[in-house]
Amino acid sequence: MNVLAALVAFIFAVLGASLSTEGIFRPDELLPGAILSLVASVALFAAARRPRAATAVAICCEAAACAAGYLPTPLLLAPLIGCLYRLTVPLGPRPAAWWTGIAVSAVILGGVTTDATPTGGSVLLRTVGVALWLIPAVFAGRMTHAYLQMVEARAEEAERRRDDDVRRRVSEERLRIARDLHDVVAHHLAVANAQAGTAAHLLTKRPEQARELLAGLSGSTSAALRELKATVGLLRDPGDDSAAGTIPAPGFDQLPELVEACRAAGIDVRVISEGTPRRLPPLVELTAFRIVQEALTNVTKHAVSPVVTISLTYDEDTFRARVVNTSAGPGPGGTGGYGLIGMRQRALAVGGSVRAGPDGLDRYAVALTIPLAPWQEERVSR
Repeated sequence: MNVLAALVAFIFAVLGASLSTEGIFRPDELLPGAILSLVASVALFAAARRPRAATAVAICCEAAACAAGYLPTPLLLAPLIGCLYRLTVPLGPRPAAWWTGIAVSAVILGGVTTDATPTGGSVLLRTVGVALWLIPAVFAGRMTHAYLQMVEARAEEAERRRDDDVRRRVSEERLRIARDLHDVVAHHLAVANAQAGTAAHLLTKRPEQARELLAGLSGSTSAALRELKATVGLLRDPGDDSAAGTIPAPGFDQLPELVEACRAAGIDVRVISEGTPRRLPPLVELTAFRIVQEALTNVTKHAVSPVVTISLTYDEDTFRARVVNTSAGPGPGGTGGYGLIGMRQRALAVGGSVRAGPDGLDRYAVALTIPLAPWQEERVSR
């Protein structure tokens, strides 16, 4: 591209050196003008790497050509016009103005000193004409400079938005994984802790029942390890040879195992279903299962001699789950902490809501509501 621009500028400059007009004649020899044009065109070729030096050489060549008597036409000044454009694009307005002033002054000074008897047309051509030919190149360079700045700003903004989006996605994924880890580990360890405590209490009085609790303790810790492995598998690279990603997400088909683990820890749990039980959308079922699991975890940690009722209601366009804990004595509550925050975030992610709080005397309830209409519409649209 640089070679082509220099070649075209050289051809234009040689043509310009061969021009003359009525009352204003060029020198008889074309060779000096052609040599000066060649040097200025070579400077244009080097202007991409050294714009200041190239512009200085082009100014000297064009001023010398005008001083030799050649007409300062746009053709003759083509290499200098190209150098000024190349100089103006990367520079700010002040350096560009200085270089433009130097170029115009040098070429005009060289042109006006060549005529012994200058005419009005000759003076006008060698002064105003020079400015008319050179200044537009600077304006073009400034416009290109502004355009490149705008493109660069847009590229930086797009990159910044992309980085922000990546950080947001990473933060959301970290929050989701942290929530899964909390739900899985907290529930199973809470159940295991209750089983271990009950077994220690019954070890001397009822050793057979203590052995049953210890057997259940092994199952609780094994389940915790399995789900923890599946969750941590999400942190692996996609190319890792791991079967953790093939483990299906838990749902209400695992609710009996969850209930049995709680019963083994000494919690009286009942499950009531209303409506026609059916498979829910995977994300909805995973969310509902985790919230029920976390509610049972809170019961295990806080309630005293609890009796728990899990009610699952399958309406046509809504799913509801309600976990009610009836405790024989007051417990430390549980309206705050990461568990309740995680439940609310999970429900919000699928368009649902969670309410948790006292529900009468010595009762505590967690109520989940998830509308199914958006998920059914999404399935139909697909």
